[in-house]
Amino acid sequence: MKILVVDDDGRIRQMTADALRDHGHDVVEADCGAAALALLDDQVGILLTDVQMPGMTGPELADAAQVRRPDLSIRFMSADTGAIPPEAFRGRPVLAKPFTLSALLEAVEG
Repeated sequence: MKILVVDDDGRIRQMTADALRDHGHDVVEADCGAAALALLDDQVGILLTDVQMPGMTGPELADAAQVRRPDLSIRFMSADTGAIPPEAFRGRPVLAKPFTLSALLEAVEG
């Protein structure tokens, strides 16, 4: 099962993806919602996306992805959810940045 990591901050995206790869996960990366949707295939089991991104927010990406893949597991990561209303997350978990390796692994494996 692949994990699709989406973050517009390249450093955070790369560190997150590398940490997951180091623990045996198959990871693909995208820097925005549109790129993530282009990479979304039947092998992706988890979408791990930043919340605040230009063009398409994490919750908007999650909703669009679930239209295509209703079975997709979604996790958010964010330092600040800003003006995004809590109901936009639809009860899906939010991993607070900065996060520890153990918190990241718990979010995707737990």
